[in-house]
Amino acid sequence: MKNTRKYLLVIVFVSAILFALSPYALAHAHPKVMVPAPDSTIASPPAVSVTFSEAVEPKFSSLHVTDEQGKQLTTAASVPVPNDPKTLTLALPSLQPGGYLVHWVSVATDGHRMEGEYKFTVK
Repeated sequence: MKNTRKYLLVIVFVSAILFALSPYALAHAHPKVMVPAPDSTIASPPAVSVTFSEAVEPKFSSLHVTDEQGKQLTTAASVPVPNDPKTLTLALPSLQPGGYLVHWVSVATDGHRMEGEYKFTVK
């Protein structure tokens, strides 16, 4: 009985700590708005941009675009939009018709890193 009570107390204590720390687990910069939109078919865009759910560290966050063969389209670095610490943009050359892949990396100001990708098509 004494051991059961002890284990129950430990479980409650650990659960309380995990519950208290759960907001920090959500402190990741998730993509909120992507231009061009994922899976869209559009004319050649002048740039791609991703707006994240929170501010990102521009030195450690990036956007890259590749064609269907995996060739990176530009050597330029993505840059933050002035006065908007949540948005990165990357200027693009004129794109030929076909599929393209945007690869994004976000590092939130608290250091949490995420990455992902999405496709769009140029008509």
